[in-house]
Order: sequence, then C-alpha cells, then structure tokens
Amino acid sequence: MAPSRIIGTLFVISGILGIVLLALDQVLRTGAPQHYDALILFVIIDFLIGALAFPMPEKLMLKVAAIWSALRIVIQLGDVTLGPMFQFTTAQFADYLFNPASALPASLGNPTGIPPVPIDLILICDIAVLLTVARASMKK
Repeated sequence: MAPSRIIGTLFVISGILGIVLLALDQVLRTGAPQHYDALILFVIIDFLIGALAFPMPEKLMLKVAAIWSALRIVIQLGDVTLGPMFQFTTAQFADYLFNPASALPASLGNPTGIPPVPIDLILICDIAVLLTVARASMKK
C-alpha cells in the first residue's frame, strides 16, 4: 500500500479518536476548556492532513506527516507535567491519561477507558505514521 494511503488513513483514524474524546471526556470539557478547544484544532488538523495526504506530493506529505506526528507525541507526553494544575501528581495524571485499566477517569465521571484508550490509540497512530515515513524514506 502506498505511504500516502497509509498515512492518510492513520490521520483520519486519529481524527475519529479525537472526536470520541471530545464527545465522551467530561473532565476535559468541564475542567480544561482550553485543552478541549485545542483538541478540536488537533482533530481539524488530523482530518486536513488525512485528506491532503493523497494529492500532496509524496516528499512534502512525508515531511508534514512526520512533523505533525512527532509534535503531537511531544505535546501528549508533555501533558503529564500539567497534572498539578488539576490537583494531580504527575504520576496520577499519567495514570489518568494513559492507563486504560485506571479507575481514576471513571471516578471523575468519565466512561470506562476515557480518555486513556483513545489517547493511547492516537499515540499508536502517530508512531505508525513515523514508522511509515521512515520506511518510505529508506526506499528512496
């Protein structure tokens, strides 16, 4: 399968997962409205890159995809440091954001697995994008 098709599909999946977060993460919506708004922007960017991956020249698409995926990984992992803003230790906030087995999100009013499952899947998509870019770049 062509790298543009793989990358475009991964960004569309990420956008859908972002919509799931927007719809189901009550804590995000009520407790961190700036982060909620930022996630809306992330979803728009995901769908935009997903749609443009097909007609975009391959070299440009690979560069854009790598930059956006790497940036998003750094931002998502960096979110852990914001725990104290929400009265969590860094470890508790990491558990809340990334551990699908954590009881913490449900104790705060979120459905089971929200936000960790979509966040983890988005990170997996970003890693898959970076691996696809690396593989496509090595073929040249």
